[in-house]
Amino acid sequence: MASSGVPGQFSTALRWADERHLHHQMFVAALLGVTVGVVATAFRVVWLALKHQLWTALNAPIWRVVVSTGAGILIGVILYATFYPGALSALVQQFHREGRVEMAENVPVIPVGLVGLVAGQNAGPEGVMSIVGGSFGTKMSELFEFDNSTKLLTLAGMGAGFGTILGAPIGGALLWLELPHKRGLEYYEAIVPTFVASFAGYLTEVLLGGMELFPAWRASSLVPVEPWQLAAAIGVGLVCIPFGFVYTHLFAFVGRLFNEWSPAVYVRTTLAGLGIGVLGYVLPLTYFYGGSKMNVLLSGTFTVERLLLVLGGTMIAAALTIHGNWLGGLIIPHMFMGALVGQAAGLVVPGLPPMFGMLAGMAAFNSVVTATPLSSALIAIALTNGASITPVFLASLVAFVGSPNVQFLEVAAPRSEAPAFHTDDD
Repeated sequence: MASSGVPGQFSTALRWADERHLHHQMFVAALLGVTVGVVATAFRVVWLALKHQLWTALNAPIWRVVVSTGAGILIGVILYATFYPGALSALVQQFHREGRVEMAENVPVIPVGLVGLVAGQNAGPEGVMSIVGGSFGTKMSELFEFDNSTKLLTLAGMGAGFGTILGAPIGGALLWLELPHKRGLEYYEAIVPTFVASFAGYLTEVLLGGMELFPAWRASSLVPVEPWQLAAAIGVGLVCIPFGFVYTHLFAFVGRLFNEWSPAVYVRTTLAGLGIGVLGYVLPLTYFYGGSKMNVLLSGTFTVERLLLVLGGTMIAAALTIHGNWLGGLIIPHMFMGALVGQAAGLVVPGLPPMFGMLAGMAAFNSVVTATPLSSALIAIALTNGASITPVFLASLVAFVGSPNVQFLEVAAPRSEAPAFHTDDD
């Protein structure tokens, strides 16, 4: 009779052990977020200070050509002396293949990302911080001997880096849970640790630098939601699909040109810098990544022709940035492209407010291109202080559902691990 209690005691012991493991994991995720928050704050402060000093002294537009070309040479030297870690697609492939990001990747990534952001690249800091966060996640799993949780903590670190540097802890974290997969949120085990790490990083940056560190797009909310807004959101979502298709093929075309020619890395980076600078001189709104110029678009008055011209230039600048071996993220540039499409739609369609078109277009365009409908909407909502939540979500979902053949990130793949891969075998 005494032995009948053993299975129950064993089950209770396993449950307690699992709970201890979970709480330990959450503690490590929070520590990871704090670490990423410190690094992200330092990176942002240095980046913004250098950018302010440089462009206060060199405010004539022609300097954009000189600075970007010089930055291309410097980036080429850095990559030649170290190595090129690859663009976003390489990071996704590496995650699926190895489940880890090495600390050594920060050696070229941080200085190259910093130089590019100061020198007007059309890619944001979220790409840099995704790699930095992922590397710290991998390191944390080694320090705390989480052998089975390396992939989970690496993913949490990438989400934390993305959410922290953008000031969008929910959407940024969710993006790295959506982005690597063709079937949505496949690593469900990573959802809570990633959110813990992302919020820990975000709160750390707020504590160290204040809310003024984060970009805020001055968009007005449209409440309460009316039926016409829902119909308009659907329309904007559908309109973004062909533009996303064009951008995807243009981006791939620029990549093929570089790859078929296959120049040395320093030639590649220099030519990219020259192209970015010339575009920035001819079309000023194509210079710098989308977040820094969104308010100009929100508050400015532009013709449809001008908006479409800037859209084409921005697409080319983004392609040159990434295929020219400069480093950065394209999520915010994609949202800027969507804002251009949305504002143009507002000028063409009677009764459609251009600002509303921009809000819906931000999320919809990125949803088309990256197949991340949930995080695209949440990031756009966070960076516009909660403007038009329901219509923005609707536009993002409609764009995603209506564009199954737009494959910007072809390396997205299903997970290979069985459920609960992150728990200890014993």
